[in-house]
Amino acid sequence: MNILKFQLIDIIKFCNCKKNIMNDLIKHLYNRIPYYSTLGFELQEISNGKATFEIEIRKELTQNGMIHGGVLASLVDSTCACAAFSLILPNGYVTTIDLQVEFLKPVSSGRLKAIAKCIKSGKNIFFCKAKVWDERGDLICTGSSQLLRIE
Repeated sequence: MNILKFQLIDIIKFCNCKKNIMNDLIKHLYNRIPYYSTLGFELQEISNGKATFEIEIRKELTQNGMIHGGVLASLVDSTCACAAFSLILPNGYVTTIDLQVEFLKPVSSGRLKAIAKCIKSGKNIFFCKAKVWDERGDLICTGSSQLLRIE
């Protein structure tokens, strides 16, 4: 496993063939975090302190016909975590120590896109911000996360 992680980070830093690397990294993350598959999160990008997830709203993810706030919070949290994680590959992992989510607009169907960026990274603490848009481009949710590095 360590060899795979080392190869991934080397390739991400020095190679332009991102599609194959992205597939390997996605498989690695989904094996470690099956929760992504449970909610239907689709990791689109992870590199250089940035991450992007998409999700299709399904009936199982709703409450009273609207996407459940917990799903949006998980989307913000996961996207921020991947943004921070991209900065320390392959030397450790991150876990959330604080999460703030602002729900701006209800949404009942379609696809959502979340983009997070690590705005400050220290030796052990990472500060990230995320935004979530619906398929019309309307901002429906924002959030911030502080994450702790784990060796």
